[in-house]
Amino acid sequence: MDEKERDMEKHVSRTIWVTHKNGISLEAGRKMNEMGFCHGVTGRGGGVSKAPYDSLNVALHVGDDPKAVLENRRRLCQVIGCSLPDITMAKQTHEDHIVAVGAAERGCGAGSYATALDHTDVLMTDEKYTPLLICVADCVPIILYDFHRPACAVIHAGWRGTAARIAAKTVFAMTVAYGSRPEELFAFIGPSISAAHFEVSRSTADIFKKSGAMYASCVYDGEGARTVDLWKVNQLQLKEAGLREEHIAMTRFCVFSHADKFFSYRRDGGITGRMAAFAMLS
Repeated sequence: MDEKERDMEKHVSRTIWVTHKNGISLEAGRKMNEMGFCHGVTGRGGGVSKAPYDSLNVALHVGDDPKAVLENRRRLCQVIGCSLPDITMAKQTHEDHIVAVGAAERGCGAGSYATALDHTDVLMTDEKYTPLLICVADCVPIILYDFHRPACAVIHAGWRGTAARIAAKTVFAMTVAYGSRPEELFAFIGPSISAAHFEVSRSTADIFKKSGAMYASCVYDGEGARTVDLWKVNQLQLKEAGLREEHIAMTRFCVFSHADKFFSYRRDGGITGRMAAFAMLS
């Protein structure tokens, strides 16, 4: 086993795959789960949506039957242990806008896309029983947890958000808003597209290459194709932001490669559902 394989095995051991009685499956950080933190990134099973959104599509903006989506969200709420009207969601725009969710924001987007928080790719809170949810299909979902305050965040990190250092900015926002200490934070980097299937343009690859030698090592120049390891980039950014390496759990799943388990925007030609990355303090 080479160094890269050992590193992957180490991170795989830090995650768990859980299947609930209602058919919903999800991946979560093992240590965060053991600490009693409600979080995870769902698979595509356990819902009622019909193809091509089959079956647990949680997004109202992709062309699926709204009644099916709301039923899917209701079923997810059974897993989370919350009520549908309390879920807080965002209109994700691949930027780096962070919203601190309190009583005034709780429930935005729960029942309609129009009421979701505008231009937002990160939701964070220190309020109990305030479920946060973002939608993902290829982009990297990242969940942060501060056991001591407590506080949490859910992050939608596509390549643009990753290039804008959205994960590190969220760590800083939590230190300012909640007094979090980076070395005490735990992170879960969830199911998303792997480097093997994330082909990018030369200009996109150059953005990461110019970020420094560590980040340049996350870009792979193959024959006629360039790919970027967004998992590794975000892991490096979290470590630079002060998180301990052993506090970062990284997914075992590439969504592109596992059509039976996950939606993938690239694989499915843009017409597909969305998984949920969620977190709730209790």
